[in-house]
Amino acid sequence: MFNHQARWDRKLPGDEAGQWEPVEVIVRFMRGRIFPLYFFVKSSQLRVERIHYAWTERKGKGMLYYFNVSDASDQYRLCLDTETMSWHLAAA
Repeated sequence: MFNHQARWDRKLPGDEAGQWEPVEVIVRFMRGRIFPLYFFVKSSQLRVERIHYAWTERKGKGMLYYFNVSDASDQYRLCLDTETMSWHLAAA
């Protein structure tokens, strides 16, 4: 029987148009993990001071890697889409 509430059938955060802004991110790969170090927003370079939480979700054939990070004053949500190998920033 088809389950309309199945995890793979639900909308993922950011599926709605306009909620995610493409960004460039500098990362470090260490022991099979990803660590965002810097990201660029509107010609500003922001240094990641702390990674508060990280998690993954499957989307189609790829994975989405989410990171809740903060710089010196604000918090952000970064997302790496492995299907397109692109980074996005949650719109405020």
